[in-house]
Amino acid sequence: MTIEPKEKIKQQKQAENPLVRSVTTPECLSASLLTLCHNLEEEQVVDMVSELQRQSAAVCGDDLSRLESMLTAQAHTLDGLFAKMASKSVTAGNVELMDRFLRLALRAQNQARATIQTLAEIKQPKQFAFVQQANIGRQVQVNNQQPTRTRKKANAQNELLEQQNGERMDTRATRTAGGTDTQMATLVPKHRTQK
Repeated sequence: MTIEPKEKIKQQKQAENPLVRSVTTPECLSASLLTLCHNLEEEQVVDMVSELQRQSAAVCGDDLSRLESMLTAQAHTLDGLFAKMASKSVTAGNVELMDRFLRLALRAQNQARATIQTLAEIKQPKQFAFVQQANIGRQVQVNNQQPTRTRKKANAQNELLEQQNGERMDTRATRTAGGTDTQMATLVPKHRTQK
């Protein structure tokens, strides 16, 4: 298996058929579908493609007015469809037909809601806050800085458990009274717990 040089790949891309590139553009695909849906003549496809290219260029230039008006019109159309299907469900003769119309009405209502939500997000985009910390449960760990490498330290001896180096505390041994409360003394063997 040989790897082709970058120049050869670049020449192949430039030699591609320009007709294939233009036919597969989103504007051309949409224009062909729109001409079929509206029974337009084939001569009008070129005009449709140029209009769609103009509208795409406007969106790329941050002019969303056409999209906003399109979403508004779609929301109104879906709302009208909801009203029509809901009224048909009320006047349906049997329960199965009423159920079908009502399901269609609720689908149209949901799509109208989603369209209005999309329009609202275009008009007023959500604000995002990028936080570099994770709060998981009750234990909070905040890592806002780059991790630093540290040497592993030898385990420090726990001063609470050991009185002297290597000698463990024996809590069962008899002790003398401490200096702070001299009245307190250790328990006599008969009052101690049984082993």
